[in-house]
Amino acid sequence: MENVPFEKNTAGDPVVWLDRLATVFRNVNPNVQNGEQHPCQEVVMEMWPTLSQTFQKYSSDLRVMEHCCRCLRFAVRCVHQQSAPLLSPLVEQIVSLYATHGHSCFLYLGSILVDEYASEPGCVGGLLAMLEAFTQPTFILLTQPNGFRDHPDTVDDWFRLCARFLQRAPVPFLQCGAVNTILECGLQACMLDHKEANSAVLKFFQDLVEAGRKQEDQPDFETRRTLVDSIFNTHGEALVANLVTAAVFILPQYMHHDVAETFFQIMQYDRPKFCLWLETKLKVLPTKNSGGVDAVSRVELVEFHKTVTQAERTKEITRALVDFSRFFS
Repeated sequence: MENVPFEKNTAGDPVVWLDRLATVFRNVNPNVQNGEQHPCQEVVMEMWPTLSQTFQKYSSDLRVMEHCCRCLRFAVRCVHQQSAPLLSPLVEQIVSLYATHGHSCFLYLGSILVDEYASEPGCVGGLLAMLEAFTQPTFILLTQPNGFRDHPDTVDDWFRLCARFLQRAPVPFLQCGAVNTILECGLQACMLDHKEANSAVLKFFQDLVEAGRKQEDQPDFETRRTLVDSIFNTHGEALVANLVTAAVFILPQYMHHDVAETFFQIMQYDRPKFCLWLETKLKVLPTKNSGGVDAVSRVELVEFHKTVTQAERTKEITRALVDFSRFFS
């Protein structure tokens, strides 16, 4: 294939054709019985070499990569697990391209693969290998100066990928070698003033809590609970402290709801520990505002702690966070 320059939105633009193909897969939804071959399965397999070549040829072009990933997303969603022959070569290619170019759309496509295949025990190992291969370049990117702020799309897609693992294969995910790196990144990313990225990070932590609390009738519950207990014993206090800092000093009020929901979930999991962690943070919180004037009294700190820890709804915590943050504005 010759690498010929193209003009956007013309017949030579690969995005035009990728979007048309994506539209077909998005809207084809036949009724396929168990054991039957999906009528689009052969088509997906036939188009894969062309899409793979597109990945390689235009790998430095973010726009083409995003639309190619989108096309594959709908192709996989169309035929579901009958796209299994693509899994290994697709994962290998997107891991390689991500390491070279860092396009976050590859993380997003990875989350689609987890959603479709992580329920299959035979696929989990390969998906975890994909996650671990994604982890090092992501960590290097985000831990650069201003890395979280400069790469919100990577934060968003990265933590959506991790949340998918928590939803689909929690025990293998919580036992994998990358989980501590992911948690360390999450503790910093939860203070990021970017609505979509911050929401994805906090949804990850909410799903982490749920992994240790929900579906008690499942055979893996005790293992999940033990793993989540260990994580919160190590990182819970830092998470609560960073979220208080974020709500009071960094995030706009319209983003306080996700912080409140995370607090509420942690209280549902272990209210006594949350109460202690919140108290510990409030004791070291600066009591002067940006103008150097006393912002909050001990009585007001105690009242805030009481309101949050006795809340029965997320809305009550949101209101308390908004009111409390005003002391420091």
